[in-house]
Amino acid sequence: MATTAESVKNFTGKQMRRVSKMGFDWNMVLILIFLMGFGLIMVYSSSSYMASRDYGGNSRYFFNRQAVADLIGIVGAIALMFVPYKLYNKVWFFPWVFYGIAVVMPLLTIPFGISSHGASRWIEIPGTGFNLQPAEVSKLAMILFMASYLTAKKNTLNTWKGILISLAFPVPVCLIIYLVTENLSSAIIIFGISFVMVFVVSRDYLRFLAIIGVVGLIGIIIIVYVQNADISDGGFRIARIYSWLHPENSSDTTAHQAIQSLYAIGNGGVWGRGLGQSIQKISNLPEPHNDMIFSVICEELGIVGAITLIIMFILLLSRMFFIARDTKDTYAFLLVVGVMSHVMIQVIMHIAVATNSMPNTGVSLPFISYGGSSVCFMLAEMGVVLGINRSNRAEVRK
Repeated sequence: MATTAESVKNFTGKQMRRVSKMGFDWNMVLILIFLMGFGLIMVYSSSSYMASRDYGGNSRYFFNRQAVADLIGIVGAIALMFVPYKLYNKVWFFPWVFYGIAVVMPLLTIPFGISSHGASRWIEIPGTGFNLQPAEVSKLAMILFMASYLTAKKNTLNTWKGILISLAFPVPVCLIIYLVTENLSSAIIIFGISFVMVFVVSRDYLRFLAIIGVVGLIGIIIIVYVQNADISDGGFRIARIYSWLHPENSSDTTAHQAIQSLYAIGNGGVWGRGLGQSIQKISNLPEPHNDMIFSVICEELGIVGAITLIIMFILLLSRMFFIARDTKDTYAFLLVVGVMSHVMIQVIMHIAVATNSMPNTGVSLPFISYGGSSVCFMLAEMGVVLGINRSNRAEVRK
């Protein structure tokens, strides 16, 4: 069953979007504005106590930095909206340049990396006071590369050879990110994005079900092993999995973050304690403005606030779905699918970690968590998608 843009362009139904004469999808733009505005509010709420304590009484320290990053990201997104998406694939070696960027950027942390939270995952941008996380660059670069490669090789993706070769490309990038920067979550996200992109362009879904089955079986074997393992010799990752399975046995060590997160979610109840009234963010919950911001949202705004935020992400994904549906070539279709999968995977992982539904690994919540690199490059991806939408509308007007 074909899944490319050509196979879905005849999909009928109401357009369900308001578009200006310049081709902007204002529904998507308004959703992004809401998410960024809400993110700034929650960054301030979750970090004001810590910022005031650690930065000379400046309770807006993290808020101000995030606001600057949002503005930079918005400028970048607007610029990319007016760049023809075909330019990224215009010359044969452009995709390989993107792949090279994805590989090289994490390696730059070896000579230029700065340490934070026990890992060297950032590069300082001289003269700015801001840091760049190379893994965020690699995510965007891999989307651009995989979209081009899969467009060229789409007719080979009904064989094991074609599928496995396609899935081999993200492996070096993932290994470098994991081994050099110790950033397992970004490695998982990059491979997940690539897997989804290969899946949607392939005509043979049974092979993917087989791959998922094998991965699931390996996961079960690991869980069974960890259940009976001596974690004193198992290493950091084994300890993380063990604490996920038995948080009560390591509440003061590796399971501390997960338990405090669950306390925060439980404290919020249905309606929440009120904006700014979180208790867990004060010394108890590590990284309340970043990896655990969803827990603070649940505590302050309750399940109602959390569900509202999830609905906004679903609406954002639906807007991108309609843009992908309307594309007339496989390359644009895959670019949008890559961005969609990035947002989807990262949201799911962040919420899963906060609710202890998966082992703890640091994942930011798109547009909400504190992090300049994350929001800038996520907005860059939104700019690419909105640029494809403008091209779609231009074709309609012809």
